[in-house]
Amino acid sequence: MTEEILKEDEIIIRNYRTSDYQATLKILKELQSQYNIGFVESKWRETSGLRQFKPNLKRITLIAELKKTGQVVSMGMLEAVKSNLGQYIGYLNNWATEKEFIGKGVGKILADRAIQILKSWGCEAVRINMAYLGDQKLIDIFGKTGFEPIIIVLEKKFE
Repeated sequence: MTEEILKEDEIIIRNYRTSDYQATLKILKELQSQYNIGFVESKWRETSGLRQFKPNLKRITLIAELKKTGQVVSMGMLEAVKSNLGQYIGYLNNWATEKEFIGKGVGKILADRAIQILKSWGCEAVRINMAYLGDQKLIDIFGKTGFEPIIIVLEKKFE
């Protein structure tokens, strides 16, 4: 694979299928080993990417695949949550790209499509939740696309 940026017409963006399980599992395991994203393999099931619409919640998983080969190269979950004030806020979760395709524009193509979908669902904003000690490079990349840190969330895990 060359170092060039992929073009939008070289990528197919589609909904997750159960046949994508192994490819998405591989991508998430690579990301976990590199960035410790909190991925737990036993919680990622074949149907994990299939989401149903529920009251006050809309959720789907998008897949980016190479048009030429059909290889799954990126994934991301998006959801719209209705707040107590009646506003829909969009969230991008579990965003991951195959190691050899990082920096080639695939994630941006996928995110652009996700944002279009969230807007069509009536979302007023889109958020990305990241770990407090998240990788600064990722924060800088998102910053270049207009995302700004807005809140700090504190969490206590139950054991």
